[in-house]
Amino acid sequence: MKIYKARAPMRIGFFGGGTDVSPYAEEHGGKVLNCTINLFVRCMITPSSAPGITIRSLDLQEVSKLVSGREWDGQLSLPQAVLDAMPLLQSVRSAENPGFKLTMFSDAPPGSGLGSSSALVVSMLKLLYAIAGQTYDPHQLAELAYRIERVDLNIPGGRQDQYAAVFGGMCLYHFGQGRVIVEPVITDPAALMELESCLIIGYIGDRQLLTRHLMSDQVQRLVKGDTLRLHDETKAFVDEATRLLRELRISDFGRLLHEAWEVKKAFSPHIAPPIVDHVYDLARRHGAWGGKITGAGGGGFMVFACPFDRRLDLERALTEAGVIVRPFSFVTHGVQSWSVEERD
Repeated sequence: MKIYKARAPMRIGFFGGGTDVSPYAEEHGGKVLNCTINLFVRCMITPSSAPGITIRSLDLQEVSKLVSGREWDGQLSLPQAVLDAMPLLQSVRSAENPGFKLTMFSDAPPGSGLGSSSALVVSMLKLLYAIAGQTYDPHQLAELAYRIERVDLNIPGGRQDQYAAVFGGMCLYHFGQGRVIVEPVITDPAALMELESCLIIGYIGDRQLLTRHLMSDQVQRLVKGDTLRLHDETKAFVDEATRLLRELRISDFGRLLHEAWEVKKAFSPHIAPPIVDHVYDLARRHGAWGGKITGAGGGGFMVFACPFDRRLDLERALTEAGVIVRPFSFVTHGVQSWSVEERD
């Protein structure tokens, strides 16, 4: 029996978040700087002698089933939408194996702000192409993942998460004018390790507001014209951050994170609830040059840049404050898939 597996990396968004969201990206052009890390969403598809499709989320402890037609029994709307959009499993069924089991889990909790939802969609699409023996264009794969989340399921958000999960690495993404340009920023392992040695990520808890509400609020404020200037300022930070990275000026990169965070907080009053402000102020008191929320805001993971010799002190302070500090490394690859033969 052949088993197919895939994993897609999550990402840390450093600069430009929000400028990849419509309508700003189309009307003004967006820019985002992010890098993928070794936290993954992992999926596996196995043939089944039982008809239909069973989806099992190990971390959410949810199960969905599709026996016939298009009516799902269960609440796992995101993987359901992927299978509805790409019914490739129908073409590879056999009399011996008329069904499939799809199992998945994430290395980070839901609502982490690390792009786990998009990583799930991308890893599933990679699996479906692999099991059907089909190839794909990476830009088309990212756009399909975007369509499933933003159009089919109407989940507000931008494009950076899907593209990061597909392409991987430390990249500058240019959005707008009907196309996306992917520009690698640094690929030297030593340079990535130097930045990594000065970064800490920590989970501060579930978001107090759903991402849907946060993103909708930010889009409404942009459409009204309240935050257009802030989006422009946020985009301007991206080029400066890219230059600092290429020159390996890590301390200046960290200080620029602080400047950008002050602007980002003004996008919406819901981005930085009291717990976020408390943790951020604590980090600054213990030597952090700067930091930010890794996603839309409200909670999830935060990232901090600090001098190498202040790292352990900062980690201890965050841990004592209830933050779950997570070790991580940068990865330079995007989604990956493979298959193995196993006995029944």
